[in-house]
Amino acid sequence: MSLASLTDFLSANPQLGLVMIVGLGFIEACPGIGLFVSGVILFGVASFLFVEDLYSIVQIVPAAMLGGFLADQFGYWLGRRLGPSFKESEMMRSHGSRLDRAERLIRRFGPMAAVGGRFLTMIRSVVPLLLGMAGLSWPRYLLWDLIAVSIWGVGFVLLLGGVSQLFG
Repeated sequence: MSLASLTDFLSANPQLGLVMIVGLGFIEACPGIGLFVSGVILFGVASFLFVEDLYSIVQIVPAAMLGGFLADQFGYWLGRRLGPSFKESEMMRSHGSRLDRAERLIRRFGPMAAVGGRFLTMIRSVVPLLLGMAGLSWPRYLLWDLIAVSIWGVGFVLLLGGVSQLFG
């Protein structure tokens, strides 16, 4: 599906715009899937909805933030639930010392990883999974994820504002 077909769909069904924004925010940050889905699609759809005056920044950005936040929480939960069995899998046993070293780093720098990972495209969807696997406490992760998503949201506002200047 191309961006043009998405914008055609949204032109015909503008009531689904915010649902699509939440969904794209989730997909682009979802563990595994997010490695293959670019945030450019989310930004393109958000820009279209904004420039066409279908939705305001005040509607679009929280929807995108919600999608990303839900994906982060899902990734963390997967890491907590599947991490122990994954670490014991045959594939990972041979990498035990590296995995232990990585876990120590994550425990030490977990909050910074939660914030920094939100802005690193290739690892965005994996960081919450790793933080969950490493055993970072959920309240601590929740706090830092909310901070990360909020900073990301401010950046999204600035980008959409730039689009407004170009096309408005």
